[in-house]
Amino acid sequence: MNYVVALDSFKESMSAISACDSVKKGILDADTNAHVELCPLSDGGEGTLTTLVNALNGNIIHTTVTSLLFEPIEVELGLCGELGIIECATMCGLELLNDSQKNPHNTTTYGLGEAILYLAKAGCKTIYICLGGSATNDGGIGMLNALGVHFYNSHNDEVKLTMSGLGSIDQIDIQLNSLLEGIDIIGVCDVKNILCGENGATYIYGPQKGVLKNELQLIDKAMEHYAMLSDTLLIYGRYDYRFEPSTGAAGGLGYAIKAYLNGQLIPGFEMVSQATQLESKIKNADLVFVGEGKIDKQTQFGKTPYGVLQIAKNYNKKVVALAGKVEDEAILKEIGFSSIYCISNNDKDLNYNLKHGKEHLRECVKTHLKEMLNEL
Repeated sequence: MNYVVALDSFKESMSAISACDSVKKGILDADTNAHVELCPLSDGGEGTLTTLVNALNGNIIHTTVTSLLFEPIEVELGLCGELGIIECATMCGLELLNDSQKNPHNTTTYGLGEAILYLAKAGCKTIYICLGGSATNDGGIGMLNALGVHFYNSHNDEVKLTMSGLGSIDQIDIQLNSLLEGIDIIGVCDVKNILCGENGATYIYGPQKGVLKNELQLIDKAMEHYAMLSDTLLIYGRYDYRFEPSTGAAGGLGYAIKAYLNGQLIPGFEMVSQATQLESKIKNADLVFVGEGKIDKQTQFGKTPYGVLQIAKNYNKKVVALAGKVEDEAILKEIGFSSIYCISNNDKDLNYNLKHGKEHLRECVKTHLKEMLNEL
């Protein structure tokens, strides 16, 4: 039997690579003659860097940049020939903060700009920026400042390079670093939100980053002010990027990449699945495994398991879903998953299940493989 194992990470428990490896072990425990193709996946958020570097036979390199709290932080970057890869969560991510530190008035994307310049100096001609998991909502002004764009208030003082600075911007001096010439900047993300409004960066993602409910409208107006002023000055010509899909990604980083850096914004799953040659592997599979920390009815709206399912359907392949938490099982079956398994031990608490995710995943597959195959 030929199996394709195409799992995303299980947040706070397993990386995509570890999860796929656990499933492989479970398959081989039950079917010693199995042929297993591993295809760790990501959708542009945490874990995308490692997934891409492995798929493209690149290298992980290290450098020090400015953290989201304006302190030095060592980060990993990907280098695959002339392709550079940055995971913005490593320098701007929510997981770098405790609950008391979550406040976008104090967080910046400046370090991301430093990382871009580092890869430019290393000779990269294309740079992927994975935009998931950010704790910032600065519209990208921190990143842009590191790249040579200066934002001044009405007193000719530079504004604070956080969300707090957006509303006070009065003048913008655009002098992008010459190192950026000839480099394609591509934002990789899994959200379609526009920059401003009720479906924009601030209203949708601000609260989980620490934006207070009573300041959502004020911050959204400040973001709009920044974008409209930028629109009058951009070196690529007058164009309103506020309503472009995905410009609201990572607290407006999508907008800054598109508007100031003449970049592109592409779906994370699409890019990663191409890099990992997922479709060609599925063609030859008898059974496909997918999974992530939680699957429910929201899985059908752009999540990695659903993306794999759509490819598998084209070749009439059965797809088994595995997760730490499962909800809406009837809906998941209805949209096409042949089997759905919760790997957690219901008699234990969350911390225990997170810690033992690898063992639970392996045991689940080993125990249930025969009934999974009965679905074929």
